[in-house]
Amino acid sequence: MKKLVLPAVASMLLVGSIGLMSACTAQAPAPAPAPATPAQGAEPEAPAPADADIVIGMANLALGDYFTGMRNAVVSAGEARGWTMNATNANGDDVQLVAHVENFIAQGVDGIIISGAWFNDIPAALDAAESAGIPVVLVDRMFDSQNFTAWVGPDNEFMGRQIGEHIVSQLPEGGTAVIIRGGPPENTIGINRTAGVTAALTAAGNFTIEVSPDFAGWSTDGGKTAMENMLARFPQVDVVFAENDSMAFGAQSAAADAGRSGEILFTGIDGANPAIMEILAEGNYLATGHNDANVIGAEGVAVMARILAGESFDKINVMYSPIITIDNAEQFRNAGIWE
Repeated sequence: MKKLVLPAVASMLLVGSIGLMSACTAQAPAPAPAPATPAQGAEPEAPAPADADIVIGMANLALGDYFTGMRNAVVSAGEARGWTMNATNANGDDVQLVAHVENFIAQGVDGIIISGAWFNDIPAALDAAESAGIPVVLVDRMFDSQNFTAWVGPDNEFMGRQIGEHIVSQLPEGGTAVIIRGGPPENTIGINRTAGVTAALTAAGNFTIEVSPDFAGWSTDGGKTAMENMLARFPQVDVVFAENDSMAFGAQSAAADAGRSGEILFTGIDGANPAIMEILAEGNYLATGHNDANVIGAEGVAVMARILAGESFDKINVMYSPIITIDNAEQFRNAGIWE
């Protein structure tokens, strides 16, 4: 079952509980029934671990900006429940990520949360976790094999399509749109974001789409280099879509250095706080997609808690990811701060 999760933006509504009181009688209460005993030879079911006894491993493919925020959100939410949280960083090395997951399995942790960034899959490690009875929750990045317990993340194509539709509404005459990708080629997060934007711009029928041939590595420096190359190739650029805000910041810087800031609009995804501040300043940063690492990380822990408690849960948890523009940026003023 797929679940759409709506993160709270307004303050929480506190609902008081109503106690039901029964009238006193002279009759003594009936004695409680004796507890049932397990059948001869049967093993009694192990109780769920108390919160203070729960150990969770969090495996991160990489850290830096967004993914550091994801790790910190998961660790903070777990520790708030009294869990012991052990987080690792594979420094972008997929082999190391697999080793970290396998190490958590060997340690016998109660659950594993994985932030896979741009990595596609670790089927053997997921199989090993399943065999060991250890639940695995993925945050942000869904693996291809689907052999995980639950996933929490955004609909990336939906976010891209929202950005594309907003570009069309702001540039009804069309123009030249540059797309800057994060990479690598098989990264479905970037693929889906660009697919959404491309579909909206193509449907408008009056945009020329130019995709940077070089992947920008999801970084500000990479975005700046990619944009410098595109500015050298195209004398007219009307709008830029970068697959994340960091690359959009780099593209924005390159345009400023070239003296072309006034002629280009910029868009990204992730809802980084600096992007929100740029939107509120009503400069040339047009829109971003709300994809808050803090919200996704906290929801990942909440899903893990339901799994460990034996409660019902959804395997696929799609976070609501609205576009952020000047029309609603004020309500997101304090979002996208990843520390």
